[in-house]
Parts: sequence; C-alpha cells; structure tokens
Amino acid sequence: MRWPDVGFAIWHEGKLVEQWRAAGSMSDEALARRLGDVLGDAFVQNSVTVEHWSGAVHVTGRAGIPDAARSRPDHQFCYVNGRFVRDKVLTHASRSAYEDVLHGHKQPVYALYVEIDPARVDVNVHPTKIEVRFRDSREVHQAVRHAIENALAAPRAAAAAAAAAEEAARTPELAPAAPATAPKVAAPAWPQARMSFGDEQGGHKVSNMAGLWAPMREAAPAPVALPAQTAMQAAGAAEVAVDTPGVQWPAGDVPASYAPAAQPQPAAVSEPSPANFTPPAADTPAAAEETIWPLGRAVAQIHGVYILAENAQGMVVVDMHAAHERIVYEQLKNAVNAAEQIPSQPLLIPATFAATPEEVATAEAHGDTLQALGMEVSPFSPKTLAVRAVPATLAQGDAVELARSVLAELAQHDASTVVQRARNEILATMACHGAVRANRRLTLDEMNALLRQMEVTERSDQCNHGRPTWRQMSMKELDALFLRGR
Repeated sequence: MRWPDVGFAIWHEGKLVEQWRAAGSMSDEALARRLGDVLGDAFVQNSVTVEHWSGAVHVTGRAGIPDAARSRPDHQFCYVNGRFVRDKVLTHASRSAYEDVLHGHKQPVYALYVEIDPARVDVNVHPTKIEVRFRDSREVHQAVRHAIENALAAPRAAAAAAAAAEEAARTPELAPAAPATAPKVAAPAWPQARMSFGDEQGGHKVSNMAGLWAPMREAAPAPVALPAQTAMQAAGAAEVAVDTPGVQWPAGDVPASYAPAAQPQPAAVSEPSPANFTPPAADTPAAAEETIWPLGRAVAQIHGVYILAENAQGMVVVDMHAAHERIVYEQLKNAVNAAEQIPSQPLLIPATFAATPEEVATAEAHGDTLQALGMEVSPFSPKTLAVRAVPATLAQGDAVELARSVLAELAQHDASTVVQRARNEILATMACHGAVRANRRLTLDEMNALLRQMEVTERSDQCNHGRPTWRQMSMKELDALFLRGR
C-alpha cells in the first residue's frame, strides 16, 4: 500500500489469487486507488486526506471518518520511511485523535505514512524490523495526533453536498426531473387556499354540506386572473363535477365552488405580459446562492428531539441535543485554549446543595482546578457546598447538577494532571449539561441558527460521545421507500 507505482501479483498453487497493477506515479490519486484496491472502495469513500508537517516530521495518508469505525483494529496501518511498523507511540497517537469522536469501543481505520530523518529513528530494536524506537517519541506522537485531528476537524456537510452535486452532474438521469419553467417551491408565484378540515371548535355534521364547505369559502383568497385556456378548463371541470352521476347533493346544500359557472368572457381575461411580470425573488441567481446551505433549511421538529431539514440532496435529520452538545463543547475548548481559563459568571444567589464528605474534600482540594474550569465551589457548612460561579457559556444551566458532575470527574483523576489529561472529559460533561434538552420546542429561527452553527463548528458531525449528530436521506432513497419510478 505504500508503493502504488509498483505492481504486485499473488499466486497460490499455480493460480492468480490477487493482482494490483502499477499506477505509474506516486500521486495522491494513485495512492487512493491502491488503497481502494487493497482495502475496498468503501475505505476511500469514508476517509479524509491527511497532510501535516510538524518540524521534521511529515505525516500523510488517509484517516477514516468516525462512521467508518470497526469493531476490530484490522484496518490500521502505519508506515515509517516506507516500512510497515507496529508501534505503540503511533497507535496511541492515532487513538487519542479519535477519543472524542468515536462511540464506545469502536476502532478507527487509517493508513498513515510518517516520513522522518532516518537518524532520528532506530529500526534495529526487533529482529523482524516491525518495531521502531524514536529518538523523540513525544514529537512524533504530537505530529500524528495533530495530523489526524486537523483532517477530521472540518465539518463534512459541505463536502457531502459538493460530492452529491458532482455525482448528479455526472449522471443527470439520476437527478430528480423538473420542468424548466417550474416555480420555486420556497416562493410560489400564485396564492393557494388554506387547507380546512371544518370548524375547530365544535365541527359540523356530515349531513350539513354547506356548513362543511363554509370555512373553505371564507379562507379562500381572491380569484386570480387566469389565461383564457386555463379559465375554460376550470369552468369545464366545475361543470363536470356537478354533473357527475352518482353524486346527490341535498336541496340548497350544493357547495358554491361546485356550482355551474358561467362561461368567462374573453374581454375579462387578462394574461400576464412579459413587460409587467415580476418573477419571484427566489428565482434570481443571487437569492438562489444565499439559500444554498449544506444542512438545508429547517422545516419541522419531531417529538422535541429531532430537527427535520430540507437541502438540495433531499432530507436531513438532526439530533438537536447531540449537535448542540458538540457546539458547546468546542466553544469551551476554544475558551480554555485561548485564555487558559474558562470565562466565569458569578451567581447573584449561590446555589447550595447537600454534599457527601468525598465531594466536600474534592472541592477543597481542587479549588485551583475548578477556578481554571470557570467554577467556584466552596464549603457553605460541614455538609453543604455552595456554587458561587459557573462557566459563562453554561450560565443558564443547572448549577448544582453541573457541580456534582465535575466533582465526580475530579475525584477519579490525579490533581496534577487533571487539566491536561482529563480536561476534555470534564468539558464534555459540562457541555452535556449545558446543551439544549429533549422535548424543548424550538422555533424555526432557532433550528436554522443551530444548523448554521453546525456548518462552521469543528467535528460537528459527532457529539462528544461519538454518536452522529445528523443523517442525510437522498431523494433516491426516499423514492425507493415509496417505490417511485418502478
């Protein structure tokens, strides 16, 4: 897999088992083609390109997205200066890069190529040369970790939308067909009557046909001028509806919309002329570009848990809690990295709660760590703790629940390394409590704001626990569900 410019053939008992032809170059396209031949096209489709320089260490290759993780580590390959190796430093660095985007005990997939000065690596530590020892293992560890993290950081919604558009351009017959003059759905060019199902307060009896149709007549808009041919067809359709055999209307209860209409006079019909006709605003190219978003436009909320959105490829379903959790988590990490301390918001009235002896001891021992995390928790009495400040990002959350969770995390880690080694775990806990909860009704503006934040937030495709935050269903998949086109 390291040398795509070399062809390989595997023979067994006189039969050709496998063959990989030489690509003729060492380009990224040739390397991706060789990885696809050996590991399958799914590996290339579900991975991103890795390219990173860190001092004298150069890391390239491909890293699988979290959705492509496997239950076994059988798709993990590392090469150092062209030689396949199994090294604990490289394995740990790769796993660390996936620690907050993988769910459970899933194993990432990757093929990484590390180029380093041969004088800075010892290849003679194992008889089979499969293990190596680096002179500066920390430098290599950080280079590999940052290489994978940077490759996975970019949100994949825009890339998925671009790939779908490119696929549709290559195969136009698979794209949903639409008339060239069809109006935009977002801005219809004609008024439409509101659907009515009767009086919402008391309803009407089925025998009262006039009462059933009354709300529709009241909600119907003013008639629109139609072309002569369309008006004649509408009048003919109304006449046919009244004369249809088998439909018996009670005396005096014939709906007005079904009454025979007089033939329209040609002089009364006005056709829209190109001179005074103004197309909808959504038809203009500038407006069309503004409404193109990778995650689309929110249209509804399902059971207070999921957001349903529509984009150019079809339908997008978003887990709003998981998505907001990732957004808050990244904001907290950025605040810590920028200021070495999360901005704090003092509480006007301290929140007190009954604490266990372990919680009181942890709060007293880790006062500096809590302050670095933007919290102030101090003893109020021998068995009571008071929360006097919380992170500014989580000012609207439950201060007591947040304090209990953070104290529980601090009790499990060493005080000297808690900020460095367990900081992300604590921030993830804080983000989980500060994110929007299920069964909370959001407005369309709030849903769209969440979608726009997801499109610009790093690693927003997975929540802090590695679960996906959104799923795309293409029009082709939706058509297959309803057997359309068959």
